[in-house]
Amino acid sequence: MKPDVSVIIVNYNTGRLLRNCLASIAGNIRQKYEVIVVDNHSADDSLSMCSEFWGKENFRLERLDRNYGFSRANNVGAGLARGSVFHFLNPDTELQEGISRDYETALAHPENVYVNPLVNRDGSYENDKMPVPVLRNIRLWNSGSGDAAFWYKGASVMISADNFRRIGGWCEDYFLFAEDLDLFYEISRHGIPVRVAESEIFHLGGGSTSSMWSALRREIQVEKSNRLFFRKHFSRTEYLKSKLYYLFHHSVKRPGHVPRYLAAWFLSLWR
Repeated sequence: MKPDVSVIIVNYNTGRLLRNCLASIAGNIRQKYEVIVVDNHSADDSLSMCSEFWGKENFRLERLDRNYGFSRANNVGAGLARGSVFHFLNPDTELQEGISRDYETALAHPENVYVNPLVNRDGSYENDKMPVPVLRNIRLWNSGSGDAAFWYKGASVMISADNFRRIGGWCEDYFLFAEDLDLFYEISRHGIPVRVAESEIFHLGGGSTSSMWSALRREIQVEKSNRLFFRKHFSRTEYLKSKLYYLFHHSVKRPGHVPRYLAAWFLSLWR
């Protein structure tokens, strides 16, 4: 039976988080659904922890022969998906009861893309929309203009199969980080509305990069991916304008972050 929703999860060494995510899916979705877990050649026991799910009809595991990165693995999952709506979901999340209402909305209004509010371990919220970090767009954003392009974290993104194909899927130029910035920029360029769904999703963190990478190494990779985003869509001048703006912003708002920000900027040029 063809599913209504395809939940696509990329896994890489996420341990028990993946099992908890799959359990939350099985316990909260009322629609016809399938789950496609694309594993980027994990070396931990996250897959064996989920053995109870692999025998179920609507759970599928696709193992890759090496770590191809987040974007390519998501595209592999999308290529296997049969649903009308794709839900790209991080393995360090847990769905709640209201997710089925969100799916009803996404199925009834496939012209929109939907994201969910994310609730952290401490009860705080994240996933507010953020401006695409180009100086002229930031000016529009700060002036309150509705023309400013924005993006969200990619931990939970619902998009119709037709719109996903229309924007060309996830850009595989990115191995990790900024792929969600690029995705939402393409969504904006195609004039596709983005809506915030009703149900909250727990975002537990502790996924693959947080357990393996230092804060500086993570920020270096973020910077390399951001530079790739500018190289693809804008110019070197626009990139430098953006970096100087955020240097000033951090100096005023987060002065303690400035040394790491500068270190990541310069080290990203050589690594």
